[in-house]
Amino acid sequence: MTQTRTVAAARPMGFGRKLALGAGDFGFNLYWQTASLYLLFFYTDVLGLPPSIAGAIYMLALIWDAVLDPLIGSVVDRTRSRLGRYRPYLLFGGVPLGLIFAASFLAPTGDSVFAIAVTATLHVAFRTLYAAISIPYSALFARVTQDARVRAELAGFRMVCATLGALIVAGGTLPFVKAFSTPEAPRLGWTILGLAFGVVASLLLLVVAWAARGYDDFEVQPAPRRDLQAMLRSLLANRALLIVLGAVMVSSFANTLFGKNLLYYFKYIVGRAELASAAMALVALGAAVLVPLFAWIARTRGKRATWLIGSVPSLIGMLLWRLGQDGSSLPLLFTALGLYAFGTAAYVVCFWSMLPDTVEYGEWKSGVRTESLVFGLGVLGQKFALGLGAGFLGIALAHVGYVANAEQTPETIAGIKAMMFWFPLGGWVVSVALIAFYPLGLKEHARIVEEIAARRLAASPETLNSALGTPVNT
Repeated sequence: MTQTRTVAAARPMGFGRKLALGAGDFGFNLYWQTASLYLLFFYTDVLGLPPSIAGAIYMLALIWDAVLDPLIGSVVDRTRSRLGRYRPYLLFGGVPLGLIFAASFLAPTGDSVFAIAVTATLHVAFRTLYAAISIPYSALFARVTQDARVRAELAGFRMVCATLGALIVAGGTLPFVKAFSTPEAPRLGWTILGLAFGVVASLLLLVVAWAARGYDDFEVQPAPRRDLQAMLRSLLANRALLIVLGAVMVSSFANTLFGKNLLYYFKYIVGRAELASAAMALVALGAAVLVPLFAWIARTRGKRATWLIGSVPSLIGMLLWRLGQDGSSLPLLFTALGLYAFGTAAYVVCFWSMLPDTVEYGEWKSGVRTESLVFGLGVLGQKFALGLGAGFLGIALAHVGYVANAEQTPETIAGIKAMMFWFPLGGWVVSVALIAFYPLGLKEHARIVEEIAARRLAASPETLNSALGTPVNT
């Protein structure tokens, strides 16, 4: 009897499985958003680390994370096991990641060498395990299906789950910590939070591993090992990937300068710092509501069109923001933020659904398929741009004369306003210009997938034996 295998791309995928696969991003965002929004505050205000030391630990670990991503991608591309290529990382890595995350909130207090070393070690370990599991999870979506429309749907499920996770972290962390902490144990709330998020995220990763069963089949014949030069040639020939990376890095840099300035803007220009939380929540909530819409547009019109369509309301929102930057009209400002959320939703849907498509484009151009390396580079570019944006913001604030907890000079206020308009506006314009040259529409991608399948069929031993009249082993 001839041995056959089911091709994941041809297998039907129901609503429950799509939701289960996307739910992993809820868990990852419990980690990512907590670290992004609150960990530095925890280091300085709870552990008592000097801000310079806390910042150095945070930046060092994030840079390590970014550099590690493509290296892990290269390792994962070579993984072969009876459990699949990516599922083993989810099955066996989720619990250690949850434990390290929870342990981060148990670091010793004070600024002794021992306390600093333990805190830094825990954070670097967390970033290392996070990268080692998040890269296989992202790359999994290029393997479970090769249908561009299904990928757009999966990106929608992922981004809804990710945004819900972000909303829970942004709005619920401090109330949760306050509710469970006591004067005798001021850190208890943080400890319980770390454990709770770790348990939820670990369970969700097991759910993802279950959902991927049968879609991440191991390969009987291991793929040939590719040397570094072959992989680099494949990446450089991948015009679609380079365009996506450029657009994502420009957008991430620009969005950092807008989003991280919201607190300064509402505190020092509007005079109501508490509105910054409402502003960030509005953008996150708006994106969560709009993600399904843009996932549908991506599935029916293509991802290039989706990015361009989502950019139009955002550009209008930036212009409205400019008109209301004096802070005299809060409805105008929040309307501008609501329009800005359109671009945020389109961006997250397109980024995570375009990357899998660039895998096929690269394979079609060069004959080399590097799923995990592509996703590793995508995340590397995003994290590098986020770090660069945050660093540039600090330098820019110092340049315009910003002084914390003091009345700002007119020059400083003008500088903050300029940073919140010209850089985001320029970022959106440049990203739109880049995406206009993105070569993959729905028809183009379907044709590429068919050509790749034909190449594989022509190169398979069964096809060769059949052509030669040689019986196939049974």
